[in-house]
Amino acid sequence: MTRIHAERLVALLILLFSLAYFVLAFGIRLPPSSDDTPFSARTFPLVLGPLAMALSLALLVRPPAGEDVGRGLSWGRAAGLVALMALYALAIDRLGFVVTSALFLAGGFYVLGERRLKVLLPIAGVTALGFWILFTLLDVQLDWGIFGRMFR
Repeated sequence: MTRIHAERLVALLILLFSLAYFVLAFGIRLPPSSDDTPFSARTFPLVLGPLAMALSLALLVRPPAGEDVGRGLSWGRAAGLVALMALYALAIDRLGFVVTSALFLAGGFYVLGERRLKVLLPIAGVTALGFWILFTLLDVQLDWGIFGRMFR
C-alpha cells in the first residue's frame, strides 16, 4: 500500500468515526434542567462531529502532495461564472426568477463555450421556465419582477 492510499484510508476511517460520533450524539440524554440552555452535553459532539467530517473529507479528496493543483484549470471561465452569479443575485429582484435564470443559464453556457444561439437560448429559457413550473407545483411563490408588476 502506498503512502497516498494509506492517507486516504485513514481519512476514510476518521470520516466514518466522525459520522458515528455525530449520529450517536443525538442519543445523549439531557437532564430536564438543561432544556433551554444553549450549551449542554450534546453541544460539543454536535459541533465536533461535522467539523471532523469536513476535515476528513478535505483530506480524502485533496490531490497528492507535489501535484500542481491549478494547472489546466480555466481561471477566466471560473471568474466569468462567479461574475454571472453576482449579477444574478443583483438582478433577480428586478427582473424576476424566470428572466434572470434564463439570462444566467445562457450566459453560463456562453462562458463555458457554447456559441450557437439556436441551442443556447431555447435550452436556457425552457430550463428556467421548467424550474418555475416545478416551484409553482411545490407551492413556492417566485417573483416575476418588473414583468409581473407590469401586468397586474
